[in-house]
Amino acid sequence: MPGLKADAITEEQAKAWADVPKTGQAVLIYGYVDAGNQIEVKTIAFTDGMVILSSSIYLDRSSVYYDTNNNIRKYYYATGIEGGPEVAWNAATKTGTFAMPGSDVVLTPIYAKAAAFATTGTEPEAKTLLPAAAEGVIAGTDASLIAEGTGIVASAGTSAEVTQGTLMYAVGTSATQAPALTAFNATVPTAKNVADDGADVYVWYYIKGADTPTGQQATEENTFNDSEPAYLTVTVLTNKFNIQFNAANANTIEAGKATVTVDGTAATVTEGKLEGVKMGREVKLKANTGYKFRKVEVKKKEGDTGKSLAEATVGMIIGSNGKAYAADDKDNLPEGVTVAAKVCYVDGNGHGLALALADEGTKAWSTAMTICAAHTPAITDGTWKLASKDEWNSMISAAGSYSALRDGFSSVGGTNMKSNAYWSSTEYEEDCAWGFYFNNGIWDDDNYKGANLSVRACLAF
Repeated sequence: MPGLKADAITEEQAKAWADVPKTGQAVLIYGYVDAGNQIEVKTIAFTDGMVILSSSIYLDRSSVYYDTNNNIRKYYYATGIEGGPEVAWNAATKTGTFAMPGSDVVLTPIYAKAAAFATTGTEPEAKTLLPAAAEGVIAGTDASLIAEGTGIVASAGTSAEVTQGTLMYAVGTSATQAPALTAFNATVPTAKNVADDGADVYVWYYIKGADTPTGQQATEENTFNDSEPAYLTVTVLTNKFNIQFNAANANTIEAGKATVTVDGTAATVTEGKLEGVKMGREVKLKANTGYKFRKVEVKKKEGDTGKSLAEATVGMIIGSNGKAYAADDKDNLPEGVTVAAKVCYVDGNGHGLALALADEGTKAWSTAMTICAAHTPAITDGTWKLASKDEWNSMISAAGSYSALRDGFSSVGGTNMKSNAYWSSTEYEEDCAWGFYFNNGIWDDDNYKGANLSVRACLAF
């Protein structure tokens, strides 16, 4: 404040420019000059928006604030620097203009802070309400790509109705390069223009900072810069669905006993299936001449009922997609998913062991180690290997007996183990390794590594 001139603005200008509250008391300090050991301050006191006193007061040089009681708002306003040019501020164009004096000057632009997102909760659990990707969005629909209740801009000042800016969106093609600013708008993006096959969509966003309200001076509470652009990835699901026709008798669609149309256009059913039908399309099934339907039943096909490997229990099967299913679901797995293994042990902490549904034949020990490590399909969060002696024991114990483990694979579509000796990965000495004999339930440490014993891959998860 030192150096500000008391006559930088007039009293009338101060009254006109001040944002004076309509209720309560306020003091406007609009300039001061040095006065020796004190500072002369120009003030205007308001009550309920009306001027009640215009005066000058003196404060100690060390005083910076005008002391009032806590119920009085303080306004500090002054322009002009002693010995320097006056700056004319154009609120409409956001420009400050001055005439260069015959001396050097120091120019200090004071930038507004960037607009921010609202937060919820308290530290350390406070959460910033950034935009979040919506789930279950289907391509070609008006479904929002942004989850409801996210992407909330923080309030400006103490007003809950005025925000620090406007949230802007643009759908981009890159996760590293934001679209041009001209591509952004305030409309929340939808899946309307996403191709029917679905895709991962990059949604870019930023907050366009609020401008200074008309007729007001720029403050920290009403003027904000734009935030930096950021993006999120939204997985948009396919809009191509299949209809499986289950013939209750010999009158199948392919036999020409009935016809199917989609939105009035004849559709071709192949091997009892009509593929690629979009959501919302009208599907009509009509019996041809000479045939009659008693009724037509349509049921929604159940979604993927698979569980994560951490939720697996003994006896479940593991699909090629890395999910665990009930053994009874072996013939009703999602399209393209096959049974990869049977869960034979879990430790209660989300980890366990599963065995492949068939042997790898009889191999030497080193070959068995290599083949098991390369077993397919690859399972996310799982590792194929040759089970150790302890791991075999854990699986036998979980099954209740070695014979129960040996004979427990045909029920899930696999091949039971043989009453032979099976390699473990546990070495006994340099030339020998442990093997378990499934004909009598005995471990043997005297198995020469070059001998051919039965091999079954184990999946550790």
